[in-house]
Amino acid sequence: MFGWFLSLVTAYTVVDISTVLGSGLGQPFAAFVQQVLPQKIALAVLSLTIIAGFSMGQGCMIAASRVTFAYARDDVFPFSKFIATINQRTRTPVNAVIVNCSVGCLLLLLIFGGSLAAGALFSIGAIAAFVSFTIPIFIRVLVAPERFHPGPWHLGKFSLPIGIVGLVFVALMVPVMCLPAVTGDDLTVQTMNWTICVYGGPMTMVMIWWAVSARTWFKGPKVNVEHVRVGDMVAIEGVEAGKGEILERAPSKGNLVDGMVENE
Repeated sequence: MFGWFLSLVTAYTVVDISTVLGSGLGQPFAAFVQQVLPQKIALAVLSLTIIAGFSMGQGCMIAASRVTFAYARDDVFPFSKFIATINQRTRTPVNAVIVNCSVGCLLLLLIFGGSLAAGALFSIGAIAAFVSFTIPIFIRVLVAPERFHPGPWHLGKFSLPIGIVGLVFVALMVPVMCLPAVTGDDLTVQTMNWTICVYGGPMTMVMIWWAVSARTWFKGPKVNVEHVRVGDMVAIEGVEAGKGEILERAPSKGNLVDGMVENE
C-alpha cells in the first residue's frame, strides 16, 4: 500500500517527466527527488535510499547463501562437498556464503560493460522472485491441496482464495515484465527487454538438464534435521500431538514405526 501511495505521489508531483527519464545520472528516482525537494533534503532522502538498498542487498545475499548451501548439500553443484561444509567454530555454512558473495561481486563487474549487460542482469530480479514465491503457492492450490499441512500460523479459510489471487497476479505480471518499454522503430538492442533471454534461457537449460539427467538421481532435498510428521493423533512420552504437527525424533526414548511411536 505504501508503494502504491509512493507511485501516486510521484505521478502527481513530477515536474518534467522527460527530464527525469533522460537524466544523465542514470537514476530517474534521483532526478525526480532533485526536482521536487530542496537540495539538502533531496540528498538526505537519497542517502536513506542508498542505505535501504544496501540493507536489501544484504538480505538478498543471506537468502541466496541459504539456497547455495541447500543445493550444495544435495550434491547439485560441482565441489558441493566443499561448499556445503559447516564451519566448526561458527556452526554456519561459511563456504557457501563466501562462494555466493564472490559470484555476486563478479556479476557486479557487468556494470563496467555498459548499461545493457547490467540491465539484463537486474531485470531478472523481480520475475525470479515472483516465480520462486509462486511455486509453493501453485503446488498448494492446484497440485496437492489435500496434502497441505498448515503451520502454527495460517490464513485458514482465506488461504485458498488468496492463493488463487496470487497466482492470477503473477500470471499477469510475468509477461508484463518481459515486455520492452518501447516498440516499433524505437526498439533496438539497447532498448530491448532481455529478461526473457537472461531468465528464460537458464531456466530452459535447467529443465532440459532435469529431463535428461537430474530426474534419474535427484530424489529431493536431503533432510538434515531428524523429525517426523505424524498422523491424526499420537502420543510421545504422554504428550499428545495434533494432526500435522512435527515431533522431534528421540532415539533413546522410542522407535518410530509406520508413523507411530513405540516406547521402549
